[in-house]
Amino acid sequence: MIHKLAALLIIFSLTGAALSPRSQTHTQREAPKEVRSRLFKQALADSGERDCFEKEEGGLRSAEENMSVEEVDVNRDGVSEYEVELSGPCTCGMVNCSIFLYRQSVTGYELILDGAAGLGLEVLKTSSNGYADVKVDARDNAAATSSTIYKFDGKQYREARSTITQVDTGETKPASRRVQFRRGTSSTTIQGKVSIALPDTLIVGARAGQVMSVQLTAPGKSVKFMLMTAKTTNSLADNTRSWTGTLPESGDYIILVEGDEKGSTYSMTISIK
Repeated sequence: MIHKLAALLIIFSLTGAALSPRSQTHTQREAPKEVRSRLFKQALADSGERDCFEKEEGGLRSAEENMSVEEVDVNRDGVSEYEVELSGPCTCGMVNCSIFLYRQSVTGYELILDGAAGLGLEVLKTSSNGYADVKVDARDNAAATSSTIYKFDGKQYREARSTITQVDTGETKPASRRVQFRRGTSSTTIQGKVSIALPDTLIVGARAGQVMSVQLTAPGKSVKFMLMTAKTTNSLADNTRSWTGTLPESGDYIILVEGDEKGSTYSMTISIK
């Protein structure tokens, strides 16, 4: 069965199997104590998890002690930016932890990378708008890994490309793809191949009140899909091959297509009226 939690992991940054330890992703230096203290307060506010950390053993004091703050220079101007990770169940999944990247500003520290989760930050040789591109590797399960590249748009780092890779075979595919309709049409048919390790995540934009229909055909009986809203993560359909319904909100919808260990091809027709 396709689980909602699996879909959430894919939506917010797919995760995978044994990778290099976090400390080996790039040359790092631990930030001075006074910088750590200020960044802890900032990251605590930006994560929105203050109440959660207060309830954990050791409270905020323990959270600050276990926090990782590393100096990096992503715009190569000789002035440090800071990679921050708050450890523990409040901001970490089974393996991956939330990653924040800050740069110094007149008022303190400005958050320039938010929403990343994985095993650490790797600074790449390529750059965008004067800032180095960065990569975050993560773990999904024992069978697959993920890799997400972020590029600086002049104000913030934005996700540019995300892929998932099956460890045993080395097969790689995009972590997600947006469904496009040809001008003047209200439906489209998509072809794909999926397995447990390499599902397909399809993103469809629609408006509240529209009627969506999703029809899947596949030779493999295990190939099913789930449908959920991206904004509120409400599940509309699960473990099925056919669904029609009126959409509750405007924005993106996520269709997660999954198969069994052997994998199977499929065809899916999506219509919105």
